[in-house]
Parts: sequence; C-alpha cells; structure tokens
Amino acid sequence: MSTAILKSAAKRLGTAREAISKAMLVPVVAVMASPAMAALPTMPTPGTGIGGAAVADGDWLAAMGAWWKQGLTILAMIFVGYFFLKVVMGAVGKWGDYSKGRADIADLKEYVITGSVLAIALVILATYAMTTLE
Repeated sequence: MSTAILKSAAKRLGTAREAISKAMLVPVVAVMASPAMAALPTMPTPGTGIGGAAVADGDWLAAMGAWWKQGLTILAMIFVGYFFLKVVMGAVGKWGDYSKGRADIADLKEYVITGSVLAIALVILATYAMTTLE
C-alpha cells in the first residue's frame, strides 16, 4: 500500500515538475518571438530618378522611379554579361571543333569577329537605353 502511495506521489511530482519547466519556458519564448529592438538603417535612394531629377526626402514617387531605373540598369547589365558569356563559350566550342578538325580556321575567325561585333553592339545599345532614362 505504501509503495502505491509513493508511486502516485512521484507521478504527481513528475507532472508538477514538467508543468513548472514549461511555465519557465514561456518568458524565453516570448522574448525570442518579439521583434528586433535594434533601429535598422534606412536604405538610401539611388542618386537620380527618371528624367535626371534628384530625389528629395519623402518623395516616394521619385524614389520609385529611381529604383525602377536602377532595376532596369541591373537587368541590362545581367543581359549583357549573359550574352558575353554565351559568345565566349561559343568561341571555346568553336575552338574545340577546330582542334578536332571539324572546323577550319576561317570558321573560328568568323565566329570570333561576329561575336565580338555583336557583344560590342549590345553594350552600346544597353548604354544608350540607360542614358535615355536620364
């Protein structure tokens, strides 16, 4: 009989200990789930908006235009970089064909010259497109 009482008391003590440990975790979880208390820095707006006008503080429309302009510039540079890599990899592939005897030197020269002219033309077009936004 006394062992049954001891087992019951130990069981109640275990559940009480578990409840206390869960209750002690509540403040820790509340602190970890709260938002950051640090003051985050503000992002600076790009220098000029569309049309070349300077962006004033609080002018959200001009700031959106400046961000749009910067986004288009980054997109154009990504496109130019991708095209440049395609030209270079094509030239490397053509060199591989030449070294295996499947292409002659005229094909290699033609590819390099044409790829160079197209890459330069693409850079010029992207630069012109970005200057028209100013």
